[in-house]
Amino acid sequence: MKATAAIAQLLRDSAEWRAFFRGCCEAGALRLRSQARQFRNELGERDRAAGAEAFALSEVEDALLTIARKVLPDTPAARWDPELAAELCADALSRISERYVGISAAELEVPDFSARDLSAERMNAAAAANDPAAFRGALGEWEQATIGAIEGSLERRSGAA
Repeated sequence: MKATAAIAQLLRDSAEWRAFFRGCCEAGALRLRSQARQFRNELGERDRAAGAEAFALSEVEDALLTIARKVLPDTPAARWDPELAAELCADALSRISERYVGISAAELEVPDFSARDLSAERMNAAAAANDPAAFRGALGEWEQATIGAIEGSLERRSGAA
């Protein structure tokens, strides 16, 4: 079962969870995202009884924001969250820089980053459509394209040496 469907079922089944969800949505996207772990734990308890696997926290965050957009579109949590986008981008850049921290400019040929263009377009489209899950997916593609460009540059450099 997808996280969105599982959370929707939880909200249908429990007035308490519906009220909690509404309160989080009215407080904003950061509040809703900060409660994703609590939703995931509740889903995990329910799913363990059914023998299902736990959801990734990012999956639960995306599902909560998706449901907020559909069910409570006038709440602050339903709006595009530029802070989330900035956090996700910073995390991606951090993973890239950690991976290549020891590489000097002399070791690196100029990378061809053109493969990232399509992913960047998808990121922009997802932001315009207020679709955090699509943004996260496109950002993952962008990160992989960046890593591929750097790896290709290193391979060309070591092949030329």
